[in-house]
Amino acid sequence: MINENYVKSLEKRILDLEEELKFKDKEVDGLKGAFLANVSHEIRTPMNAIVGFSSLLKDPGFSTDEKNEFIDEITQASNHLTELIEDVIEVANLQFNKKSQSIKEVIDPYQLLFEIFEEYQYKKQALYKGEIEMRIKTNKDLLDKEFISNPRMLHKVLENLIDNAFKFTTEGSIELNIEFYDDYLEYVVSDTGIGIAADKLSAIYSNFSKVWKKNGEVLYEGLGIGLSSAKNFVDLLGGIIQVQSQEGRGTVFYVSVPYVFTDKPMELTDVQPKNPNQYFSVGA
Repeated sequence: MINENYVKSLEKRILDLEEELKFKDKEVDGLKGAFLANVSHEIRTPMNAIVGFSSLLKDPGFSTDEKNEFIDEITQASNHLTELIEDVIEVANLQFNKKSQSIKEVIDPYQLLFEIFEEYQYKKQALYKGEIEMRIKTNKDLLDKEFISNPRMLHKVLENLIDNAFKFTTEGSIELNIEFYDDYLEYVVSDTGIGIAADKLSAIYSNFSKVWKKNGEVLYEGLGIGLSSAKNFVDLLGGIIQVQSQEGRGTVFYVSVPYVFTDKPMELTDVQPKNPNQYFSVGA
């Protein structure tokens, strides 16, 4: 004989699940709407610049110097549009990567960092950030270390963090570093940019988050998905991402990943405590 209390508990559980699914459906619809609204708005701006300045190039009334300025504007808008398209593709690919997260390889951690460093020697010129110094801090005794993880995901995480650093840094430097611990390693990306307000730190990993505002106006263009994507990838790697920041002083991101790729996520208790004075001097 079936226990009536058991049947009632199952019925209640089914009703609870139905309500949860309804809530998730609304949440997904909301995210889709926000995504499309952000995409349409952000793409329109560089497209208008490309079309507008391209048409001005045909006008014989402008001097060569003026036309060169138009070309610079077109180049900058094209780069921005490319970044937006890459962001859209990244959102679409994230679902695929959740299914292919078992792909793993032996990785040379410094080699990965050197490759990214070389990529940005050109990229920072395209971003008009050539005056910003970019450097790698190395430990010669640890240059031959290796570990197992997903290189594509890790590359994308670091790329997103470095893109973010360049976006919010107008002078000074961006430094890349690796710290090695007993059962995990940690990539560190630090910058001397505008920093993040303490009350905004909890929102930086949200989709379409744009926490850098002044008088209600967004200070920087973009879809606001770079950091949320980085966190999603770090989660898939079984790692942890942390941040320290001071307004007007800069930001430091720490990406801790296990030496061996695993589906079991790391716990904060497994991660060494950070020393905030390592990158931000006391009393300054």
